[in-house]
Amino acid sequence: MSLILLHLYPRELGINGDVGNVTVLQRRGAAYGLDVQVVSAGIGDALPDRADLVHVGSGPLSAIEAVLPDAYRHAERLRSWRSAGVPFLAVSGGWQLLGGSLRTEDGRALEGLGVFPTRAVRGANHAVGETVLATPGGTVAGYVNHNAVTTLDDGASSFGQVVQGFGNLGADAPDAGLEGVVVGSSIGTHLHGTVLALNPVVADGMLAAAIRARTAGAGGSLQRQAGPAGDWIDRVDDYARRAREAIIGRTGARATA
Repeated sequence: MSLILLHLYPRELGINGDVGNVTVLQRRGAAYGLDVQVVSAGIGDALPDRADLVHVGSGPLSAIEAVLPDAYRHAERLRSWRSAGVPFLAVSGGWQLLGGSLRTEDGRALEGLGVFPTRAVRGANHAVGETVLATPGGTVAGYVNHNAVTTLDDGASSFGQVVQGFGNLGADAPDAGLEGVVVGSSIGTHLHGTVLALNPVVADGMLAAAIRARTAGAGGSLQRQAGPAGDWIDRVDDYARRAREAIIGRTGARATA
């Protein structure tokens, strides 16, 4: 099966190594017999006729403001894809772009694209450090670097509970509160790392969700390829497990990798 992965604004929203998430989805997809084709869309570009996965990385406020006028023309289609079950991964600044609203440090109000039911307020204090979450799918680890307090609209679900580090409450509430947002199969998060490399179960969940959306629910199970491709999955999953264990050990979090 061929899947189209839309990488939105990779030039502007491409710091903190979040492009690694795109690589992870491509490589893991190949190991499961999926041809994940990456389509990048920048300022002025048209979106593909369909997308099976969408990734938006992080960037500073200047980058968000640079892409926002162009992004508005895609808002309706992006919301439609998310409602149809297409999995999104939006990281930090990319999440703020796709949220409902963003208030800047100097008090300006920016309207987001409304893909995620969240509101972000940027402040002076930065939350920086390794972070461990408890999620329904298990322990998730990564690194955060943001200066926002993010509020979820009523009824919205978080990505996970902060065990150690920083979440949606930002620098003023370490080791407390919720992190990220989940809407259907789509995730907004502050976690870098890159998050999918450190937490392959999240990547596999996105791939399975993409198959379900593409097949109208008829598929969704991932079938590992025999031979070197399958062996590669075992190897990188072990690397990721050890990396999570190292983060858990450094932070003192009481969690299972």
